Amino acid sequence: MNEQLLTARQLADVLGFSPGTIVDWAEAGKVPSFKIGGRLRFRVTEVETWLERQRTSAGGEAPATPSKRPPSVVVSHVPATPR
Repeated sequence: MNEQLLTARQLADVLGFSPGTIVDWAEAGKVPSFKIGGRLRFRVTEVETWLERQRTSAGGEAPATPSKRPPSVVVSHVPATPR
C-alpha cells in the first residue's frame, strides 16, 4: 500500500479552498474521503478521478475569455476607486 493520503488542509491547499469547505464537501459526500481513527483522509487517485468527473460533467473547462454579454443586474453605481 503505497498510495498517498492527504488531510483536509493539504487537499484545501491543492484545490485553493478552505479546509472547512473540504470537510463540508466530504461530510456531504461530494468529494471521496474516508476516516482513519476518526481523522478525515483523501486518496490522491480518488480525488483526481473525482476532479476529472467534475470537469467533464460541467461541460468541459471554462472559456479562456469572458463572454461579451453585459451584466444583467447593476450592483452599484459607486466607482470602485475613490476619485
